Amino acid sequence: MDIIGHPATIHAVRQDQSVKEAAQAMVQNKVGCLIVNDQHGEFVGLVTERDIAHWVSHADHDPANTPVSQIMTTHVVTCPPGTPASKAREIMATHRIRHLPIVDKGVVVGILSARDLMGQQLEEDRAAAQEVAMLSNCLKSIELNEAANTVAKEAPKLFHAQRSVLCLYRKGGPIQQVPELEGRNQCLRPQESLAQTLTSGQLKDREALYAAAVPIQCEELGASGPRLIIPLNVNGLREGNGTDGDLEGYLCMCGLGCGDYANQELVSYKARLAREILTSHLTNATLYQHARLTSITDALTGVGSRKMLEDNLQIEFDRARRYRCPLSVAIIDLDNFKTINDTLGHSTGDEALKRLAQSMQGHKRLSDVLGRYGGDEFVLLMPQTTADEALTLIERLRGQVHQIKLGEGISMSISCGIAEILLDLDNSPGDLMRRADLALYEAKSAGRDCARVWEKTMTKAVDTNDIEIAKIKQLQRRVAGLSEKAEAMFMQSIASLVHTLEAKNPCAQHHSQHVTAYAYGIAKVMGIGPKHTEVICRAAMLHDIGKVGIPDQIMLKSGPLSRRERKVMEQHPLIAVRVLEKMSFLEREITIIRHHHEKWNGQGYPDGLSGNAIPLGARIVAVADTLDALTTTRPYREGMTLDKAIKILVDSSGYDLDPEVTKALVTWVESLAKEHGKDVSLVSIEDLRSSCPYHTPQEELEAALSGQNRLT
Repeated sequence: MDIIGHPATIHAVRQDQSVKEAAQAMVQNKVGCLIVNDQHGEFVGLVTERDIAHWVSHADHDPANTPVSQIMTTHVVTCPPGTPASKAREIMATHRIRHLPIVDKGVVVGILSARDLMGQQLEEDRAAAQEVAMLSNCLKSIELNEAANTVAKEAPKLFHAQRSVLCLYRKGGPIQQVPELEGRNQCLRPQESLAQTLTSGQLKDREALYAAAVPIQCEELGASGPRLIIPLNVNGLREGNGTDGDLEGYLCMCGLGCGDYANQELVSYKARLAREILTSHLTNATLYQHARLTSITDALTGVGSRKMLEDNLQIEFDRARRYRCPLSVAIIDLDNFKTINDTLGHSTGDEALKRLAQSMQGHKRLSDVLGRYGGDEFVLLMPQTTADEALTLIERLRGQVHQIKLGEGISMSISCGIAEILLDLDNSPGDLMRRADLALYEAKSAGRDCARVWEKTMTKAVDTNDIEIAKIKQLQRRVAGLSEKAEAMFMQSIASLVHTLEAKNPCAQHHSQHVTAYAYGIAKVMGIGPKHTEVICRAAMLHDIGKVGIPDQIMLKSGPLSRRERKVMEQHPLIAVRVLEKMSFLEREITIIRHHHEKWNGQGYPDGLSGNAIPLGARIVAVADTLDALTTTRPYREGMTLDKAIKILVDSSGYDLDPEVTKALVTWVESLAKEHGKDVSLVSIEDLRSSCPYHTPQEELEAALSGQNRLT
């Protein structure tokens, strides 16, 4: 058996040789242990430098005339060739010995020392950590389904496994047959049987589960052992109904390399590291998925948002023209919606929209796309559908809507306008939508509660007044389509992702909350209006979201960053822009996030802006960010007092920081001192935080759902 960097060299003496000769052999060969053989070369014992030292200090005999047989250890623990290093370490730890001979048929063929085994373990751990780091580099995508498939493909490479399957189920309720999330790599096990591994209880309180063989069902499908299962718990978002969105499940790998399975100590170490990385990555992917869906889903009704609708309309329009196939669009309007709101209340109006959306969801086909166009209007895209076929579907839907009863037995009705693409005349999706809008106008003019298909006779001359009306109507739809509830749910989702990232670094925990609180307080002192203050607070909460793209070895480094590492870190504002740029309602926040590391003197990044060219919100976030950095305890220094931090900020004003923003912070602290009747130097950072009415993302969501606005 060879140890990494230490070939198995044997040094032996005969039992009739003297203690002095044994000592000389140890010195000459630089070893602390010798094998003792008899005259026939068979192993009979072991002598160590400790044995010799003990004998010399307690005996008056001449070492040159004392045979080794008198001091050697005859009851020696040994191991056979091929013993795994992990097993050898276990034997030595159990018997508290420092040397372990390898004996084959009575002959010592090698010897292991505790030092050699410790060195090998360090090398194995280092190699394992590098392999796991490579896994982390492979997990780039945070699109949930792609992330699951990447995990199933890349993680097994750590263990030289042949097949794998990733299964995650909704936590806290009955385990369903179909996983909430699944990723496979050569695994043929039926989907409905995957939950058995979780429901059996064999993974409870385990970091990993090893088995020499696979279940019979898997063996019949061509799988083979050994098998390794890594339990996973993925943090999700708290749902609106109070239940947790957490997921639980496992990554199962079979056909492990024999060497990997034999060294279970190393496998356990790699499994533990992999579990941490996979849990973190899948959690981030889950949060991102929720945030993405929130941004393309209407929060009230659950159907697609206007943005999703416009994107899909363009896709289907291009496809229809390319393949010369039909495409129909229906604009669906809930009749008398204003009357419902005025007489029965807005809550009933919301309920009416929800029930209409549910009815349409139940009647549309899988290939159809349904979205809320704005206010009380919905749009149904119907690929591969003629206008007549669309009318048939809409008429069925109208009949179903009549069955919906609101308070006091009031029934609902809808008006619909339908248009089919004119392949040789329509130049854009807007042309198709305008014709559907004309058909809807005809339906409403006919007394509502009916559907009309666009005809050429509906086309009318367009004058200036018509153009202005169209613009106003389009603007009204866009304003109605911007759902405050959807924005609040997105902010909760993305803020949860920020908190997940910050949780990796103890020094960064609650950093975004603190910066948001300080930015809010400064903005109030400066007299900034509620709407702009809300934008600044959102930007402050998200200002470090770009660090999702910075490697952990840089983010978690306890010492100073190198020049190259600093350049990488300085990319995080631009990464944040790329992450958020598709969220159109965050346009002003994105500008602030991009520039929050600019400096008053123009020496900041990424664009080197200076003075008032830096957006005011970015200047406020910069002061708030610096304040939290100075007052937070780091591994290499204690956090400063508020008084000392303020002095540093004042010294930096006019160079790094905006003097007016810094002055506003000082004014805020002075007003607190006066309010509490204490000296300014005694105001603490806790006093500053407690004076700011900061709200968590969950509180923001609840406020939005109840129609309230946090900033007044």
